[in-house]
Amino acid sequence: MNSVELRELTTDFGPVIGHVEETGERVRVTDGGETAGVLLPAAELAELEHFAQRDYGGPRPRPRTVRETPAGPRRQGPYTRYAYTDGVRMTFTRDRVVVAELRTVDELDWLENNARTARQGFMDPEQTAAFEEFLARRPPVGDGIAWIAADWRQQEPFTVLEFVKGPTSEAAALAYGADAQDVTDGLLLHQVRDRDAREGTDDTCQVLAFGEAGEWTWLGYHDFGNAFTRRLDPPPRQQITLTATMAKGIYDFRYSEDGVYQNPFPLEDSADTRRDMYELIWYTPGQAPFAPDAPLGFLNAHIRRAEEHTDWTDGIALFFAGLERAFGLSLPRDGITSGHVRCARPVQR
Repeated sequence: MNSVELRELTTDFGPVIGHVEETGERVRVTDGGETAGVLLPAAELAELEHFAQRDYGGPRPRPRTVRETPAGPRRQGPYTRYAYTDGVRMTFTRDRVVVAELRTVDELDWLENNARTARQGFMDPEQTAAFEEFLARRPPVGDGIAWIAADWRQQEPFTVLEFVKGPTSEAAALAYGADAQDVTDGLLLHQVRDRDAREGTDDTCQVLAFGEAGEWTWLGYHDFGNAFTRRLDPPPRQQITLTATMAKGIYDFRYSEDGVYQNPFPLEDSADTRRDMYELIWYTPGQAPFAPDAPLGFLNAHIRRAEEHTDWTDGIALFFAGLERAFGLSLPRDGITSGHVRCARPVQR
């Protein structure tokens, strides 16, 4: 269970809460297709609250939209729901024990960012290293992304891979300039490929493929002729861009938070220390790609674990394996290979 509509949660929450309590998984809550919040186990929220209170990362965000408060408390089966006055946040209990909480995406991001800083800020260097090592042991989510590295290096099936956190895949595709009718119709990538094979066209190079995996929206396309606008307003909370330019031998990685580029420059001394990308050819397996105190220094442990515990040997595949563990990135292997993923052509200007 990846997501549930808010109206379903307010009318029939018993099965959803039972799933969260049994599996410990988060469930995205949408309102009309737009992400409204995240339902997570109470124990996980308690841990985040514990650490987040030890770091001040600005005021805690409150719901931007106030909805009608559901009547309550309301009981379904063994569970009781208590709604906050904003009509968005909710607490769910079983036998007077809190088992699940609904929080807005903004508040959850605030908690996670503060908790991450507090966890690392209050550890000595050995504890910090051990904690990063623990996090790096996490297996990839779903299919991960390392599997696509070899084809991507040859600019197949896309020259650009993007992962954004916040907007739904449909919203991101439309913001990038995808044709709204294709999005509404549910056009699939294999339909475009099949027509290309029949009619000798090359429309596959002109479409934007998109979907959702875990907590991320992914987009894949060819960066030919600037067919897509690639603008999200406001900027996503997190954004990762991977671009392959085979003719120039350039394969780069960019990472931003709230539109602020995190400047992942290499360890080597350089007069130009604020590069706008990290070229993957700078990474040498066995060597830390980022300075320990750089914004992305935490990636070193994840990449090292990928080097030690995967069968990948190519540098780009290893780097991808590190990213998939650090950020929880994934791409649907069967869907992309068979073409059973959604896509859209660029809107006609």
